Amino acid sequence: MKKHNIIFYTVALLLLIAACGKDNYEAPESRLSGRVTYNDQALGVRGSNQSVYLQLWQDGYPLKTSINVYVTQDGTFSAQLFDGTYKLVSTNGNGPWQSNQDTVVIEVKGDTNVDYPVTPFYTLSNVVYTLSDGTLTASFDVTGVDDSRAIEYVSLMVNDTEFVDFGQHVNSVEVTDVSAGHVELSLDVSGNLIDQRALFGRVGVKIAGVTEGIYDTHIEQLK
Repeated sequence: MKKHNIIFYTVALLLLIAACGKDNYEAPESRLSGRVTYNDQALGVRGSNQSVYLQLWQDGYPLKTSINVYVTQDGTFSAQLFDGTYKLVSTNGNGPWQSNQDTVVIEVKGDTNVDYPVTPFYTLSNVVYTLSDGTLTASFDVTGVDDSRAIEYVSLMVNDTEFVDFGQHVNSVEVTDVSAGHVELSLDVSGNLIDQRALFGRVGVKIAGVTEGIYDTHIEQLK
């Protein structure tokens, strides 16, 4: 009986030591930060549901898996990593830009910043929001970069949180049959200003045949 007890306690002690050893592994301390850009300007994307992401790969390890790095609404991203050499790539079909973007090799050592350049189908610029008598008006310029894809529609959206996109809004207006150039949209938000505790506005461009849209990097707070 005593022999069995000794064996039991020895095994328990070894398991405890092993568990403590796992807990004592150091967490990654370096931070990689960056932006998805075109012509050195960040691109706005959908921020909800972690729908737009890049991938980090690191060679030289037996278990070769990628790390998803999610892009926020203003086109920025970040990740906690161990120091080392990484490859930053995009996933084909993910994001409102051309597939097969270049691989960016990054040497992470402490806090590291990097831009990931892409070629979008369209860009947004000169966005101005005006709220008057319960009507929200947005004026902006849409510039074509790759005209192989047409514009499906442009939209002005509002939501009661800072996440505003085609899938997250409480009110919106969409206009089809639009080409690149100057665009103005107006939306009656008088009821939303009364009903919602907070209200944020944003414009976006839906591209034909592409799941993700291009958005203003700025979220306009209306209330």
